[in-house]
Amino acid sequence: MSDLPFVLVVALPFAGCALVILSKAFGSKSAPYIAVSTGIATALTAIASTPKVHGGQAAFGLVVDGLGFFVALTSSVLGALILIYSLGYMGRAKNLSRYYALVLLTIGCLNGLVLSGNALVMACFWTACSFLTCAIVRFNKTGAEARFCAKKALAFGLSGDMLLFLGIVLLRFGSDAGGFDIAELLGAVGSQVPIESTLTKVGAFAVLVASMIRSAQVPLHVWLPDAMEAPSSGSALLDAATVMNAGVYVVMRFYPALRYVPGWASAVTWTGAFTIVISALMALYAVDIKKMLAFSTMSQLGYMFFAVGTGSVLGAQFHLMSHAIFKTLLFLAAGSLIHATGTRDMNKLSGAGAKMPVTAASFLIGVMGLAGVPFMSGFFSKDMILAGALAGQQYAALALAGFGAVVTVVYSFSAYLKVFKGEPSPVVRRTHEAPLSMEIPMAILSILTPFAWLSIGVETHGLHGSVPGIGVHEISPLYLVEETFGSAAFLISLVALTVGLVIVRRRSQVFAWLDAHAKGLVAACKEGFYFDRLFALPEQRASRHRRPYGRK
Repeated sequence: MSDLPFVLVVALPFAGCALVILSKAFGSKSAPYIAVSTGIATALTAIASTPKVHGGQAAFGLVVDGLGFFVALTSSVLGALILIYSLGYMGRAKNLSRYYALVLLTIGCLNGLVLSGNALVMACFWTACSFLTCAIVRFNKTGAEARFCAKKALAFGLSGDMLLFLGIVLLRFGSDAGGFDIAELLGAVGSQVPIESTLTKVGAFAVLVASMIRSAQVPLHVWLPDAMEAPSSGSALLDAATVMNAGVYVVMRFYPALRYVPGWASAVTWTGAFTIVISALMALYAVDIKKMLAFSTMSQLGYMFFAVGTGSVLGAQFHLMSHAIFKTLLFLAAGSLIHATGTRDMNKLSGAGAKMPVTAASFLIGVMGLAGVPFMSGFFSKDMILAGALAGQQYAALALAGFGAVVTVVYSFSAYLKVFKGEPSPVVRRTHEAPLSMEIPMAILSILTPFAWLSIGVETHGLHGSVPGIGVHEISPLYLVEETFGSAAFLISLVALTVGLVIVRRRSQVFAWLDAHAKGLVAACKEGFYFDRLFALPEQRASRHRRPYGRK
């Protein structure tokens, strides 16, 4: 059966989850090894299936095209590395069987979501991700704060779930579609041009808002910082490898039809542009290293929304894959640091590079990918996004994206220098390097971060012809290099990197000047631009127990 490998990419994680639960029922302690074996098997199956992507229907209603498959490939490979990392990170934590079951379920649900050919089935997997996010955020946490954070994530998640279901139903009945098959639905919506149906218009924006919630786009992002209560391995899974990518995927999937809805593409563009800047500024003043990475994730997902809005679907997917790699690396390196020191507060961390050289090198490589240092995969994918905006003459939004690139360089390199350079702080002096099971995934990701862009030929081959309406042509790595360094967007990237590094070099003076002359902006950055006050849950308004964001 030629479709069997694609079915296994979805089914194996669920089968592994069942085995983990059974092992627990029979009193076995083999759950971690069952989960890791399942994760590796899923990743290898996905890798082996890559040349077979054909863009058509597969068994059990799956659709095997480049747009969905490469997201599933990313989820499977990074999920396997996170499972290996968890052997050391989770160690002897309680309820390990439940943890590994949740991780496998999350991988399986994301793979099912992006490979589903039916919009309602896709939405069901989407909803499952909301409950899994809540469960991972609250894993092994019993305090009131953990319950509040999980409840907040679930409340936002379920709101997005209902909006997605509503949007799909409205698109179905606002067009001539005969069912909920995604290809048929998008074809029927796209054939309405010019689109005048009110149902279609409302449905299109319902899908967009649902995607904004899932991918934590401003102002619907306020659940994400609290979700950092999850274990660092869980945060890497949710933020970089799986769940948060789903919002970008849905926007990319629906783009060929919904771009014809008046104002929809512009809304996607400006949502991404504002998120890039606002979340980067919040990351600049974050003290908690995981919250800094969470705000960074928002910003990079903003680049993907920005890319889709300007018509660069390839740029969005290319950046989704490169970002997933370097951001997973950053979360795992941060987790290694937290595992060794017991703190997430960057004000209490310095000089960790001397004690944890592997972790320091991994974090630096991740920072280079995030900042867009030339020849890192993040550099090529971000440059493709900027080039798409230039081609679309989106100059105002491009200016925001360029400014966001400067701030990204500043907060990422500043965090590295603050945490890993200088004299070791008291909590760092007694630390040691992470165990081998944590080092191996970081080493693999450290290799992928600078070299994943070489897969651009495989990615574009899978997209070319298999996803109509997005205008992707097959390109080679050499062509990518020539186009990147010969484009005007390269100058924007180079200027952003140079200015950012100059600011990093003089960061003490720059931050002192901002503290003295831009007190309102600094206060807003530290307080998350006060968005929490707009969406505060009842108990949050009553207690006001939240810790502020900020540099101390």
